[in-house]
Amino acid sequence: MLATTLYVAAQPGIVGQILNDEAVLLLPAKGEVKVLNAVGARIWSLVDGTRTIAQIAAQIAAEYAVASAQAEADTLAFVAELAQREMVTLLAQPLDAASRAQ
Repeated sequence: MLATTLYVAAQPGIVGQILNDEAVLLLPAKGEVKVLNAVGARIWSLVDGTRTIAQIAAQIAAEYAVASAQAEADTLAFVAELAQREMVTLLAQPLDAASRAQ
């Protein structure tokens, strides 16, 4: 299981667009397109390398009025799936501004 203290950053090169509360992501390296639902799209918008899984889960709990424990479990599962698909990188430390700009 992932630690909630890990920071999450989207892999470089993934192009995304939010459309009608969904995210459409283009993964050029794999030649794939992924569509995320509203909650997945919101999580995707928060994976900039400056937030931990716990911080993202807290944001989801607040915005979607779900219990903190449920938001954390769901966020952990979603981030684990993104990591397995090589769509995000998990970091022990947050990205600095120069790294995020690349």
